[in-house]
Amino acid sequence: MTHLHYLNTTCSVCGESCRFTIPEGAVSVGSRDLDTRPAEPLRSTIYAWVKRCPSCGYAAPDPGRPLDRAADVVKLPRYRWQLDNRKFPAIANTFLCWSIVQEDLGSPAQAAWASLHAAWICDDEGEDVAARVCRKRAADLLHRAWDQGERLVPQDGADEALLADLLRRAGRFREARAVVAETLEKNPQPLIADIMRLQGRLIAASDRGAHTVAEARKFRRPVAP
Repeated sequence: MTHLHYLNTTCSVCGESCRFTIPEGAVSVGSRDLDTRPAEPLRSTIYAWVKRCPSCGYAAPDPGRPLDRAADVVKLPRYRWQLDNRKFPAIANTFLCWSIVQEDLGSPAQAAWASLHAAWICDDEGEDVAARVCRKRAADLLHRAWDQGERLVPQDGADEALLADLLRRAGRFREARAVVAETLEKNPQPLIADIMRLQGRLIAASDRGAHTVAEARKFRRPVAP
């Protein structure tokens, strides 16, 4: 059961008093999506994962926690532009602002996660174009993380599986197909192989929809005797 309580804090950027609703106790019951999105009821708590100071617009999981140079990032023109961009749902803007903070502070992996979470909000709001923009940004940031020697997920092949889903759902089928082929050539562990084989089928069908890890397991090849 999900319980709610309130977080009273002071914005570390502007000093304004803030009050946020915090859900607790929610877990993921069921299979995750291929892009790691959890099942309900945890899925519906996404609105509280990143919070926005109502005064200065600083967006962070905990605006009361000081973060070096965050105040400078909040003043950037692209941050202010994103804060209330009408092309995106309000909560998606909050995640994208947090993504900008992480990007500018040199953490592309965390910035990629925030952009992916923004895409989930866009999905829920039926904003397909905005969701594709968020996924493209997440894919680009994932590559930047790799360039810095960072991984989003420590498990071998998991980043590649996530990248394939980002590209497929953004409609970048050719790039997604190349990621699938390259990963399968490396003989990844069974679950990653299952996911990539499903991705291959979805790409061939030009399917940009959400699918689950449970679906991928159905395509597992039988072990030869």
